[in-house]
Amino acid sequence: MLLRWIRPIRFLVQGMAGADTPRQLAMGLAIGMVIGLVPKGNLTAVALSMILLGTRVNLATGMLGALLFSCIAGWTDPLAHRIGGSLLTHQPLQPLFAWFHNLPLAPWTALDNTVVFGSLTLGVWLFLPVYHFSHLAIEKVQPRLADYLKRYHVADVLDRSEFAARWRSQ
Repeated sequence: MLLRWIRPIRFLVQGMAGADTPRQLAMGLAIGMVIGLVPKGNLTAVALSMILLGTRVNLATGMLGALLFSCIAGWTDPLAHRIGGSLLTHQPLQPLFAWFHNLPLAPWTALDNTVVFGSLTLGVWLFLPVYHFSHLAIEKVQPRLADYLKRYHVADVLDRSEFAARWRSQ
């Protein structure tokens, strides 16, 4: 049980302590933001999660971004519904959506849902600003935070506590 909480914190600390570049941390946060905004339970959310897991980004910042933006996603649903509705009913795009919906896996993506499509569109639209601003913030914060984490051996303590939690669960 404890191991489930220690590992993401350890990944985040290792990333901030210098194991990952600010680009990897910011990219993880931006991908996590898109995952957090898109409603779960469809193939779109699974595909976005696979992108997070399959790329060389910091998983802890990706999970943190997904968690934070999942909390915000309920408030963005009315905006996402309006965006998705206007795009899905846009007349020149109708043949494209009809072709896509006839593909074998397309119904499981739920991209014919206005909230899912609008949330994905909103996430893609916000991807670059979130990446850019988080990259700037991480570049400023990471050196000071890395110095603090190394000085107090926080990463070593988390490694030992993960080892102890694993040993205790066996």
